[in-house]
Amino acid sequence: MGREEQIKTKIFQSAIDYVREKHPEAIDRAYAYFWDEQQPDEFIGGVALELGFINFEDWLIFDFKANEEKDSFLTIYSREAQGLGADELSVVDRIKGSILSLYEVTSVARDKRVLLKDLLLGEEISLRDKSLTKGLKKGDIFATRLLELDGNPVMSGCVYPFSAEQKKSVLAKIDKQFSRYARNVKKDGTMKEYLKDYGDVFNIIWMNFIADPLMEDGEPAEFGGN
Repeated sequence: MGREEQIKTKIFQSAIDYVREKHPEAIDRAYAYFWDEQQPDEFIGGVALELGFINFEDWLIFDFKANEEKDSFLTIYSREAQGLGADELSVVDRIKGSILSLYEVTSVARDKRVLLKDLLLGEEISLRDKSLTKGLKKGDIFATRLLELDGNPVMSGCVYPFSAEQKKSVLAKIDKQFSRYARNVKKDGTMKEYLKDYGDVFNIIWMNFIADPLMEDGEPAEFGGN
């Protein structure tokens, strides 16, 4: 793990602790929104439930709109925390605008370097960290948040796994919701702006597939903001 990634890990945990101490009521509100007013332990368990909580904390810190100005908790924490130095603030500034997106593994090299294609933004990304790419194979599809740290893209820790068979359905659902966003929320809004505002769309789709693996018509919640 590189130096900047170590700083990011420390900042993230400190931000989580800050929110738990200073804004417990916001956690309850965010939790209800993220899980669409449902209790996740009623339909998922084991590793999937643990992953769901990791994904929630990632979204809570990076994407949840914590005040009327629509600041993230990462932004608020960096503004209010005492003792953050130039290196810490530089890392925050670099990662605070990050987004969740949907990726497909297009190739895996012998040295475990993995090439990803962003299925929503069209970019190609090379992951070199063997601890992150272990077990990935060509054709795998998942949503995650990539951060540029130590000169390389790294995963933030969250992941929403989908099967190859679900690819078209996931893309269709996101495209439908993006069209509504561009029509009703932000005229001429870009896909990147949509993903920053509504990254929780991946969790809604993911948990609906878990609750009903044969689901074809399940839809994310209508846009109302958080």
